[in-house]
Amino acid sequence: MKNINKMVLIFFMTVAFTACKKELNEANINPNNPETVDPEFLLNTSVLNTINLFGGAMRRETLSHYSNYVSVGGGQLPRYYTFAATINGYWTSAYVGCLQPLHQIQLKYAGDPIYNNRVAIAKIMESYIYSNLVAIWGPIPKSAALTGDPYAAYQSEEEIYIALLNDLKSAANSINLSGDTYKASADAVYAGDLNKWRKFAHTLRLRLAVRISGVAESKTREVVADVLSNEANTIASQTETAKTNWGTTSSNWSYLYQYNILQAAANAASLNVISESLVQHMLPYNDPRLAIYAKPASQGPYKGQFYGQPKTTSLPPGLSLPNNPHASLGQMDYSMIGDYFTRPDAEYVFLSYEESCFLKAEVALKGWGAGKTAEQYYNEGVTASLSKYNLPQQSITNYLNQPGIKFNTVVDVTGREKNFQDYLGITSSAITTINPFRQIVMQTWIAGFYNAMDAWTLIRRSQVLEFPPHFNPDGGEGGSLGYAYIPQRLNYPGIEYQVNTAELNKAVVKLGGVDALQTKLWFALPTLKNPFLK
Repeated sequence: MKNINKMVLIFFMTVAFTACKKELNEANINPNNPETVDPEFLLNTSVLNTINLFGGAMRRETLSHYSNYVSVGGGQLPRYYTFAATINGYWTSAYVGCLQPLHQIQLKYAGDPIYNNRVAIAKIMESYIYSNLVAIWGPIPKSAALTGDPYAAYQSEEEIYIALLNDLKSAANSINLSGDTYKASADAVYAGDLNKWRKFAHTLRLRLAVRISGVAESKTREVVADVLSNEANTIASQTETAKTNWGTTSSNWSYLYQYNILQAAANAASLNVISESLVQHMLPYNDPRLAIYAKPASQGPYKGQFYGQPKTTSLPPGLSLPNNPHASLGQMDYSMIGDYFTRPDAEYVFLSYEESCFLKAEVALKGWGAGKTAEQYYNEGVTASLSKYNLPQQSITNYLNQPGIKFNTVVDVTGREKNFQDYLGITSSAITTINPFRQIVMQTWIAGFYNAMDAWTLIRRSQVLEFPPHFNPDGGEGGSLGYAYIPQRLNYPGIEYQVNTAELNKAVVKLGGVDALQTKLWFALPTLKNPFLK
């Protein structure tokens, strides 16, 4: 099988001349002359392919499980194993469908002042995609990718993060607010607003700097100081959130709508339903967003209640539970994902205003410089998240004053410990000691519901929230323990082993461990082990 770099020309001939969707793609192209393809077509081709990758099947079967947002009974990837054909598809879609259109913009128009800003925007979007890929696999091809070389070298994670931080700064600083831009219909993210693209770039720098803070604090401090020296250049309102929407016709509606709504009957045994962990972190705190995120169970013993599914009804080794409340339940007996997220034209969020607030709260908490206190940013982030769903101000006020939610407070669990625990009683969402960092991470996780790629990364870099492992992992992933914590990464695709063997072997050395799902990536902290398990 050919390496993905060999597929570029095939992609360009098949994808670049396909009729694109009204909401996301508008072509300025003579189908008989590929030399006339312009950035307006290519940007939205990448945007559509990007949200279909990270917000499509990959999110449903992999990311949303690793982020602990949803649960589903079967499947190798949801059960913390691998599926070779699927991993090949993810890799190929990322490099060919998502990155190649942006590479073509830079290849064709870099250095042309008429296209200066459009090239910069392509670089920003490209950096976002690479920031996801390096968080999925670790060392990957970047500087040598997309050139047609089937033996592209892999770079280390540290090299890639430094390059991304530099690329984003350069792209943001090169934007001339009075210069060229994409027309509104050709920019599905910001409708041609150059200032918002610049803010996205700087806030993405902040996200990546904070992500690597556990292993490169000096670099984090350097980037944070630079970004926040002019905080006005970061995302500072809901209208500046980097996002787009799928469409309302069968050719461009969201994957989740197709799977969970249109094909619900056929997929009844594998529908994504709300996880027990999500309910556990929201219901005991009277979080008004729960009614947006989830629907009460429509049938079964918990009909009318918000009831989440654990990863499996299997029990930890050595534990018996005669009255397991989940033993006889099916997918339809649990809370389904709320309508806001299952619309055909649901949104996909690249980086939100809420996250921008929480990143600044974390930075301020650690004393790395910020214009406000950690508590002020925290409150702004929580308020932004609740306001997004048009919840009344009184609900927002009440929630912010909840013990354990109010900054630097704890919750009294006396007589209701089980409300905060999973059904086995081995994890708890209760904030019982002063821990503002955990509060910030918890609110970032909740506010980012169904932005599963970001949540999975957040969990790995912070390791402060409690989630149960999987007690029925596939493929022997549980080893001698009989259970497995969330995967730390995905394994490399077989297509790279077949063609780019030598460089891939070097990448595994850079990885610092075997090519396995449980090999920790550079930015991540060691997995938070459950004290109740051996």
